Amino acid sequence: MKATAPLLTLFTAAFAFAAPATAAADDNTVQADLNGDGQLDTVLVEPVADNGDEQRLVATINGIELDVTMPMDPYFGVQPLRVVDLDGDGWNEVVVTESVGANTVDLTVWGLFGGLNPVLGPDLTPLHLWEGGGIASISEYGCEPSGSGRQLVTVGVWSDDVNFEHYQGEHVTYTVHNGVATEASRTQMDGPRDDPAFQLDPETCA
Repeated sequence: MKATAPLLTLFTAAFAFAAPATAAADDNTVQADLNGDGQLDTVLVEPVADNGDEQRLVATINGIELDVTMPMDPYFGVQPLRVVDLDGDGWNEVVVTESVGANTVDLTVWGLFGGLNPVLGPDLTPLHLWEGGGIASISEYGCEPSGSGRQLVTVGVWSDDVNFEHYQGEHVTYTVHNGVATEASRTQMDGPRDDPAFQLDPETCA
C-alpha cells in the first residue's frame, strides 16, 4: 500500500479497493481513486497563470486540495489527463503530458506518494514515458499482469537502415511500489515495424 502524508492518513482505508476511473466531460479533469479508499477523487490540470511554460496539477481528496506545478509544452498547452494503476493495487495514478515533440510525446506519472508526487525511475528522478517516434523509431508503454498485480512495460526501438525495414531496441519491465519503478527485466528486440512485440497499449494500465 502506498505511503501518504500524515494529513491524509485518516482518509486511507485499511484495504485498497479498486474503483472505476472515468473521465469527465472535460478531459483536463478526471475522476480517480488516488488513496485507494474506493471513492473517486477529482484531479485536474490547468495552465499556470502568466506562465506559458508551466501547468498545475490539482487533486482534491476528501475535500483537501493538493497541487504541484510541472513543465507544459508552450505550443500545445495542457493535454488531457490519463488515469492509470501501474501496479494494479487499486490506487490510481494520473499521466500528465509535459511536452509534445514532432513525433514523440513526453509523459510523467503522478500519484499519492507521501503527498502528490511523480513516480520515480530506478535513478530516483521522475520517470518519463514516451509515445510515438515517427518513421525512424517506436516508443510505447503499457502494462501486463505480474503476480497479483501489474508491471509497467516500455518498448523503445529504432530503425537501423535507410529503408526503415528493420528495427532494434529494448523491451523493459518495471515493478512499481510506493511510487518507485524498479527495473525487473531488459530484453533486446529486433524485427520489422509491424512486429506485434513492438506494440503496447496504454489502456492496459487503466
